[in-house]
Amino acid sequence: MAAPKGNAYAMKWPTSEARQELCRAFCDHMAAGYSIESFPDADRKTIRRYAQAFPKDFPPEKLDEAARRGRLEWEKIGKDGAKGEIAGFNATAWIFNMKNRAGWKDRTEVEAWGILGGPDDAKKLEQMKPRSAEEIALGVMALLTSGDASDNGDGTGSAD
Repeated sequence: MAAPKGNAYAMKWPTSEARQELCRAFCDHMAAGYSIESFPDADRKTIRRYAQAFPKDFPPEKLDEAARRGRLEWEKIGKDGAKGEIAGFNATAWIFNMKNRAGWKDRTEVEAWGILGGPDDAKKLEQMKPRSAEEIALGVMALLTSGDASDNGDGTGSAD
């Protein structure tokens, strides 16, 4: 016999209090500088489903703030490392991390790609600028609220 429509039998966090605790744990995880993919309590799809179904328990402003704080953590590491305050700081590893995490690019990459001099230069250069904290927060919200990766139609299996 099928479960009644609208039941919460399969919900791991069935109450508002439990969902708010999940949101707090997720925000703490993000604010510490960790990625969505490394959250141990739930995967991206589950967090997205709960954020869509229960926006009062997953306030967008809290998710945005957590993403900004996470970015701040990584930027503090870079700043402290550049000032010599972190023994054994590996600048190369930090740079690659920020390129992957925050979309940072080297200016020389723009020149090497040969895109300077064309009519669409301004648009292309704008797309390659490092992302602001607000853009990253919006990206987190987009990841949490977008459809399943298999639904994006680009054949990559990625929701991004």
